[in-house]
Amino acid sequence: SSTQYFHSLLASFEHLRESMVSSLGQAGLGAVGVGTVLGIIVAFLLPISLTSQGIVSLAASAFFISSNFVPHQADSYTAVAGGCGTVGLFCGYGAAASVQALLLLSSREALATMAYLPVPMFLLLVMLFHIMEFAFVAFFHANDLGFRSLMLSPVPMGAYSIAMVSGLAEYWLELQLPSLFWPLFWIRTLLLVVGIVAGLGGWALRAIALFTAESNFTHLVAYRKEASHVLVTHGVYSCCRHPGYLGWFLWSVSTQLVLGNPVCTLGYAAVAYKFFHDRIPDEEAFLVDFFGEEYLAYA
Repeated sequence: SSTQYFHSLLASFEHLRESMVSSLGQAGLGAVGVGTVLGIIVAFLLPISLTSQGIVSLAASAFFISSNFVPHQADSYTAVAGGCGTVGLFCGYGAAASVQALLLLSSREALATMAYLPVPMFLLLVMLFHIMEFAFVAFFHANDLGFRSLMLSPVPMGAYSIAMVSGLAEYWLELQLPSLFWPLFWIRTLLLVVGIVAGLGGWALRAIALFTAESNFTHLVAYRKEASHVLVTHGVYSCCRHPGYLGWFLWSVSTQLVLGNPVCTLGYAAVAYKFFHDRIPDEEAFLVDFFGEEYLAYA
């Protein structure tokens, strides 16, 4: 029932509070907090302009690219705190700059809001995802905690950073083509609203899925069953076998709807679909091997 699920979530958050004993996790989450505050300050110090947002976009692109050069096994306080602090910095900037853009609506400057909202909202959605992924590992897989827990390079060959930079590049390229950008103003505005709602919804769905599954969810496919593994069938898992993947799909595609990118929206959707189309059958085969008839009855 919904009451039982609510109590289960409360129990999970109580577990989070009690389990947050890793000093590395505390350092990372603390750095997120500090970075977020600094990002908010930066947003209010910078002028509300496309120039300032262009500079921030370049800085974010450099961060995405440079994350590929951090060793996969990096788990030092410097690497973790540096990565978390930078993610927090862009998250704080995204949140504060989004609020500044939305406040322009009060003065009926819809065109200005449309121009100034996409990039900050994109950064906010993206950085919220990375913060949540790190927090999940910190709470439930503390022994695996490291820079990689931020999920800044979740796939080989720098493909993730290429996707992020491509999204920003397409947005700024289209912005330089007024004949293409402004005639579609209301369509882009609709896509922006849909992207914000679906993006936050997808992020929330994935967060709920991860924190409901707790240690039973891993970023890498588990090839053998651990003694602690149980089949999670309650909460969002009672409605969907892979809510974490569904949340990721919605979130990733929505980041491009927010930017109004037709090419990257289709590209993100196609790549995400292919990734999960290949991954889910293998994962479900292991689940059948782990849980047998229990999983078959659930599925």
